[in-house]
Amino acid sequence: MKRIAIGLLVLALAACFAVPAMAEFKPYASLRVITGWYDHTANDTGGLDDEDLWWELGDFSRFGGKFTIGDLGGHVEFGLKGDGIGGNAAYTRLLYGTWDFGGGKLVVGQDYNPYTFIAAQIAPRDAVGSGLGTGRTIDGENYLIGYGCLWDSRQPQVRLEMDNGFYVSLIQPETLSSLVGLTIPAGFALDEDKTLPKMCVGYKFKGEGFMLNPGFAYNTYEVEIDALDWEEDIDSYLLYLTGKAGMGMADLQWSLHYGQNLGNFGLWSREDAAYAHFDLADGDVEDSDSYGGYVQVAFPLDPATITLGVGYVQSENDLRGDGEEDEQMSYFIQAKIPLADTFWVVPEFSYYDQMENGTDLPDDEEPEAWFLGLMWRMDF
Repeated sequence: MKRIAIGLLVLALAACFAVPAMAEFKPYASLRVITGWYDHTANDTGGLDDEDLWWELGDFSRFGGKFTIGDLGGHVEFGLKGDGIGGNAAYTRLLYGTWDFGGGKLVVGQDYNPYTFIAAQIAPRDAVGSGLGTGRTIDGENYLIGYGCLWDSRQPQVRLEMDNGFYVSLIQPETLSSLVGLTIPAGFALDEDKTLPKMCVGYKFKGEGFMLNPGFAYNTYEVEIDALDWEEDIDSYLLYLTGKAGMGMADLQWSLHYGQNLGNFGLWSREDAAYAHFDLADGDVEDSDSYGGYVQVAFPLDPATITLGVGYVQSENDLRGDGEEDEQMSYFIQAKIPLADTFWVVPEFSYYDQMENGTDLPDDEEPEAWFLGLMWRMDF
């Protein structure tokens, strides 16, 4: 896999340098190393208790380039990660092309989704420990993912962006069909059928020192067991509002959302309460409801920037603990300190609280964790 990724990178760069002289190509890279300590405290009913040193190359380190040829543009970006013990690897982060047709732009390829608006948090996701939702982990910056930041990875899509701020995107659909409570009988198979892409529509307003981005996204797929003549549609929707505003002495940033079956939608680090549940009593699917978001405030204090952020999410399903709510929260404080023109250190303290797990068990408290350390970041 590593050789294939390196080969693709070489071919992409060769193609860029082979284009006519009128083409413009801008390479870039970012090195990010995270060093510090984390501590994870399990709940009273079991789990992982751990404290350890974190000293790794963040897999958010990257190398890429952008090019333009008249009305066409392109962006390729590879992530670079490694543990120094033979686990080094490269992976595709971004690979898309653009066409400026006058009055708007068409984007085709793998890119960030319109509802993704990351926070500045640098604590590694794995520092939170085990037992947190889907099990999808991130070795580098967490960005409040799962604690208010909406993240379902960078995905293949076809997106239309109009100059007036309106946009619509057709995205690779999600099929997280492991419904909570559904047991597939031995000898039977569960089939997932996709009929529509994940769809997102919104409007991005930009003013002087201000941005507001409201939108709506929808994902659907069908799960069925043919031999039992059983099938159900799993519908998910997401309402979101992201934005930022300059407020003189501080810069404010936020991401707010409400939705249904957001675990099945594909959002990372959600607990079981955010997934659709299978009701054994009548064979139907019970939808979940979720809401949350984060707020971040940055204070530019020459030469450093001090940033504080807090995120919170809540999910519930009527089949869990008589409709009890599952909550999780994270907050952080950091300073971005320049050592040279494009070289910074970022000391940070982050705290994660899984709070309650949304059941009516006598003890439903979940784990807590904290991280204290630095990110060393050098851009070239």
